[in-house]
Amino acid sequence: MPNFEFNFLLILPLLGGYIFLTTFYLTKFQHSRIETQRLIFNSIIASLFLVFISYYIDKWLLKGCLDSLRNWCKSLIPVKYPNLNLYILTIAISWVGAKILNIIPTNILMWIVINKFGDEFEKLYYQSMNETELEKKLLMVTKDDGKVYVGYIKIISKPLLSQQIELIPFVSGYRESERKILHFTTPYFKVLKKLINNTDFESIDEEMAIVISKEKIVTVSKFNPKVYKKFQKKKYKLAE
Repeated sequence: MPNFEFNFLLILPLLGGYIFLTTFYLTKFQHSRIETQRLIFNSIIASLFLVFISYYIDKWLLKGCLDSLRNWCKSLIPVKYPNLNLYILTIAISWVGAKILNIIPTNILMWIVINKFGDEFEKLYYQSMNETELEKKLLMVTKDDGKVYVGYIKIISKPLLSQQIELIPFVSGYRESERKILHFTTPYFKVLKKLINNTDFESIDEEMAIVISKEKIVTVSKFNPKVYKKFQKKKYKLAE
């Protein structure tokens, strides 16, 4: 008959797998919004690899080169159960390993996360942020109340998790409820251009940033002022 006496200890490597998946930037954003069953399954898979790595680190490194340190750490554990030391080592390695992997440049990890797991909105936000020319950074965001903002994304701090975006507006307006014709009413570009020329970037972030809930966004698209002018019957004075 199988012995289940110490099976409760298996929660420790499972916890290690969870810690790794929610600490490493490449996996944390995806695993913060997936369903519980899939999170548990992925944590089990990660824990198997971590136990395997911990076993060989203990066998080849700690026993071979740092045996005195290994024995001292074992003496700190007040209880003695089979494999308990290995499971505690697994938890430690899961956190330390994730932190070490996070040394990889954030922009590389974010690019991988958004391109693999992000939706079309997030991919467009990220593409816009990485354009070198200001005109190519411009996006047109239409809200569910008909309000329209043209501007550029300030930052994506938590891809896949953020429930809002921060937009630096270039111009804003609205769409008619019936004909959906776009009317621009509020130009921000003169003030924005002045602040940029004065390199007053703090004022741009603090005073001009607009926070928009992602749930309120209906459409997002690239915006080119020159192309827009060509397709409009009326001329709106936009930044040259």
